[in-house]
Amino acid sequence: MNYLNLYADFLKRFLKPKRELKVVFDCSDGVTGIILKELFRKSNVKSQTLKVTPFFINDKVDGNFPAHGPNPLANGATKQLEKEVKKQKADLGVIFDGDGDRVFFLDNKGRWIDPNESAYILMQIFKPPYVVGIVSSWRLKESNVKGPAEGEARQGRQMSKVFVSRVGHYFFKNLMRKKKASLGLEHSGHYYFKDFFYCDSGIFAAIQVINFISGLKTDLASWLDKLPKYYRSGEINFRIENKELVLREVEKFYKKSAKKISKIDGITMEFSSPSAGSGQNSSEFWFNLRPSNTENLIRLNIETTSKLLLDKKLKEIKKVISFES
Repeated sequence: MNYLNLYADFLKRFLKPKRELKVVFDCSDGVTGIILKELFRKSNVKSQTLKVTPFFINDKVDGNFPAHGPNPLANGATKQLEKEVKKQKADLGVIFDGDGDRVFFLDNKGRWIDPNESAYILMQIFKPPYVVGIVSSWRLKESNVKGPAEGEARQGRQMSKVFVSRVGHYFFKNLMRKKKASLGLEHSGHYYFKDFFYCDSGIFAAIQVINFISGLKTDLASWLDKLPKYYRSGEINFRIENKELVLREVEKFYKKSAKKISKIDGITMEFSSPSAGSGQNSSEFWFNLRPSNTENLIRLNIETTSKLLLDKKLKEIKKVISFES
């Protein structure tokens, strides 16, 4: 039995672009190239017009990963894709990790799209409920944070029924099934779909993003630029011996001023919120501090509504953490 053929047929059912697009795929010398080429070959039959023109780079399976390594988050991994998107004047750049369960995107200007924004795009397509990670952006967790200026994407639909999960496949899939969620969104580039057997798939996510872009009245870069801005630290690791002590001290330091406190995964503390209608308030930020299960590390993520506030709070929290390190 030709399983590649069956899989391509399954994926083809979901590829429904509304207009012609150019898309550059960087397969990172992993397995996705084989599947994507078969998918687009099947989409280019005589009875249909191929609306997606694919360009492939690093599409031959090679376990030595000669181009840039299998991790798209590594330094310099997206440079080749950025150049190719600009060269082809493409509408989208897509890069997968080696085994294809993670995916990341570049817009039509060759700019990196934060996984939180990619997740937000997917929220425009699938109906709630959703499951998002504890370190996901306010944009995903809040039910009434303002969306694109033209309101193209959601057509007024409320981002309701958002459930927050601990980080990790096991927790996401369990919570998705429990809440009957259509979509699970993890900041690491893992996107889970009820329509994909509650599993994560980089190719399935890419198909949905392609469909979304094809329905926009503008290009992707312009649509993204209309979103309210958030500033994120990314994940910062601290080598800590007594992780529980650090968590207690950080909680003690911020407890009085925090509006919300969650201990789903480590500790998350929220200070004011854009959904409260306060605008660019000087106290609008949140952070999550969670211990590694396998190493003497503690992981910090911060998000704010201004770059100045991000720098200030990052310096402040580092100072609180450093008493033990």
